[in-house]
Amino acid sequence: MRLTRRFIIQSLDKVNINSPIRYERYYINDNLRIQSKNNMLEKEILDKDNVIIAKTNISEEEFNKLKKEAYSKIIRDSYLYLDDDRVSIKKYLDKYEGLIRVEIKFNSIDEMNSYKIESWMEAEITNSPLAFDKYLSKLSEQEFLLELSKYISETNE
Repeated sequence: MRLTRRFIIQSLDKVNINSPIRYERYYINDNLRIQSKNNMLEKEILDKDNVIIAKTNISEEEFNKLKKEAYSKIIRDSYLYLDDDRVSIKKYLDKYEGLIRVEIKFNSIDEMNSYKIESWMEAEITNSPLAFDKYLSKLSEQEFLLELSKYISETNE
């Protein structure tokens, strides 16, 4: 069982975060993705539950070759929440602009169940296609906007 919860927010304005790391991810298939981050090129093998089971650095040549086979590209900036090291924030660009996802990782089910969300966190999206890049990457632009509107409108009521 994955010990995470995920929420959506609409702004980073009042959130104490570090400088972002830019991720450019390409999904080749359900079990293979490549990414560029901090001038590093990586290949990640995922299991059926979307957990990384192997990660290796790859050459620019291999990266560019695999990139051509990708069915989807995701560009996002990743931040750490400076007041709680369990929390990270992903701000999406390009095709997924408008999505800002907060991820909280826990060490136990009790910790996860007793967690009190921060005042700036909005709707929970843990069980939505917006919760993981792998599922997000399979949404058409229309499906993404429809899914996003479910949570954005919910937080504005």
